[in-house]
Amino acid sequence: MPQVAVVVPVYNGRATLPRCLEALREQTLPAATVYVVDNGSVDGTWEWLQEEQVRWERVRVLRETRRGPAAASNAGIRAALGAGGVEFVAFVDADCVADRLWLERLIRALDQRKVGAVTGCVQGVGNETLVGRYTALVAWEASRADAVVDRADYTAVGLAGCNACLRASVLKEVGLFDERLWISEDWDLGLRVVEAGWELRYAAAAVVRHQYLERTVRELVGRVAKYGPGRPAILRRHFRRRLFLWAAGRAVACRSPITGSVQVTSPDKITALLALAGFRWPWVWALLLPYGVYLGERIRMLSLRQGSPISSPWQLAAMTGLNVLESYVAAASLLVHSIPQGVFCV
Repeated sequence: MPQVAVVVPVYNGRATLPRCLEALREQTLPAATVYVVDNGSVDGTWEWLQEEQVRWERVRVLRETRRGPAAASNAGIRAALGAGGVEFVAFVDADCVADRLWLERLIRALDQRKVGAVTGCVQGVGNETLVGRYTALVAWEASRADAVVDRADYTAVGLAGCNACLRASVLKEVGLFDERLWISEDWDLGLRVVEAGWELRYAAAAVVRHQYLERTVRELVGRVAKYGPGRPAILRRHFRRRLFLWAAGRAVACRSPITGSVQVTSPDKITALLALAGFRWPWVWALLLPYGVYLGERIRMLSLRQGSPISSPWQLAAMTGLNVLESYVAAASLLVHSIPQGVFCV
């Protein structure tokens, strides 16, 4: 049986961590040790973990005073590698629930020697509020085929720190998470793995369900805004002098003196363009309505695909508005955080 250590970083995860650990207990391939790293929680997580460590002998509880997900994950990695005998290190977040076959399928995807890391499918789970339902819908990862990334590619699937597994030997070779990054530290590590000559594999069957706790528009805006520094940092580190233009989910890359990424057809760009054009040609404003209907239809189809159809027209309209708002917040956050890094993202 392969020796696998699982690292679970947690900050204020008292509400979600019990379900996360229960799912790890039920894995068909049990982990040798589960390292739960508390990152300064103030909601009772640390106290609860002291009891959990007694109940489950495979759990090791650590506390990392340096803040940030990278620092917490690295503390778990160091403990796992320091214990010796570990072949693989897997990662899952405290607000995620793994399927019973999750760990087994991740390890199976590492069956070829040239595969250094594997990442799985992350599906969103919300709550009963309008914001919660919307977040789960747009975060739901549609089924897609397994894939192998063998070169640094900004447009390819990246390593997801909430659902990943790496060879211990690869971590020793390329290093741990960069603690200077608070966002996209997992993406950066995956790119370093590929740049070192290893393959990164996407395993669609290795599923975790990510619990989104946002219940208000303010909480949604806050979560979206905090991801602003991520893409600019990745572009600056790994894709200098490359400009990526995105349209309809596809990207065109070109050599450019400007390093950046532009979502050409995102809702913020389309609505802003139509609104501005309307000052010159007032009839253009009428196009905002059919475009809103188009966005609503996309959300409705997502709800059907997920098996939780939206029956109320006002809920669909509200979710469409949230979709546009989220797009504007994401674009603004990207722009604000990219300029100081010498990158252009919007």
